[in-house]
Amino acid sequence: MYSISDLETFIAIVENKGVLAGASAQGLSPATVSHRLAKLERELSTVLIFRDSRRMRLSPEGKIFYHRIGTILEALHDAEHSIGARGSSVSGLLRVTMPPWVFSKFVMPKLSEFEERYPDLQLDFLISDNFVNVVDDAQDIAIRVGKLNDSGLLSRKVVNNRRILCVAPSYVEKHGMPTSFSKLVNHYWVCLPWQRQLKLLNEQQEIVNLNAKTRFTISNSDNMTQAAIAGHGIAIKSKLAIAEELQSGALVEVLPGILADDDAPVWFLKPQNSLTTQKTEVFYAFMKSIFE
Repeated sequence: MYSISDLETFIAIVENKGVLAGASAQGLSPATVSHRLAKLERELSTVLIFRDSRRMRLSPEGKIFYHRIGTILEALHDAEHSIGARGSSVSGLLRVTMPPWVFSKFVMPKLSEFEERYPDLQLDFLISDNFVNVVDDAQDIAIRVGKLNDSGLLSRKVVNNRRILCVAPSYVEKHGMPTSFSKLVNHYWVCLPWQRQLKLLNEQQEIVNLNAKTRFTISNSDNMTQAAIAGHGIAIKSKLAIAEELQSGALVEVLPGILADDDAPVWFLKPQNSLTTQKTEVFYAFMKSIFE
């Protein structure tokens, strides 16, 4: 029968992307690590990792086993920590995905404090405005903004937020400030690629679909903000993302309340079958604190 050590070695191979790196991380010989992996696969009667001389990749069964075993081992280690068996430090690898503006505006300025408090916790950030599948992309946590459509994730609200239309004073000087829906339709927009069709309220408070008139689109929310500040067009932004720019006057709000649905909370998400561990809880507390 395989042991906890065999499972920990399997996790080390996956997270360090190879037998040699996994052996180094565990302080073991490559031969020992290879033996443990082979033993585990033999006991399970399945191939967990496809490997050749150049690279390794998880089999479909290996992906399922990795996700389930990882959370179980984390819970076991947490239980040991709670009784003083392994000390009290929070350790391991935590994979987190979030939008660029959340990372640059809120997480990065406070990250050093978090690192000092939890020096044994390694963070792996996947920063993207694109949709990231938490399970398929092996993420422990996702920070998302807006309405939730994925019922397969456990969710906790971090902070309330809403989206607004905003524009730079330089754009207003050149093109004028739109004062109604009918005047808005002819203006230029700066958008993320998937933001080009907008749901707005017209003068009769009816929901109307508007195809944004754009010269270009940008796939990064931070760069989109910079394009709006540079006067390239009107942008839809989370108010939290541009609070400093609104305060300084670099951006001004356009037609408050014209978005058909402006509610866009910040959410803390994790897979449905994941267990509560120390590392996920301390990161949740961190996210709550930086928005407070």
